[in-house]
Amino acid sequence: MWHDIKLLLIEFFETHRTRKIGFLIGLTVGVSILMFGFFNTLFAAACGLIGLCIGAKIDGADDLIDKTLVHIDRILPNKFRR
Repeated sequence: MWHDIKLLLIEFFETHRTRKIGFLIGLTVGVSILMFGFFNTLFAAACGLIGLCIGAKIDGADDLIDKTLVHIDRILPNKFRR
């Protein structure tokens, strides 16, 4: 039984993986807002993003922050660029 459920979940995530992951993230955020409130959920998400940025900076192998800043520089007008 558990093997069948595992195979079903693997098949579920192999087709249109990003849509399903996005749905699960949205569902999780929605349930978190309903259970804990908007500002508590926003605070937890902000702490998670700060931790991600600090971890990426310390790791150094993943230049997530630099890629994001380069992308933002391409979008912004010249007077706002660094």
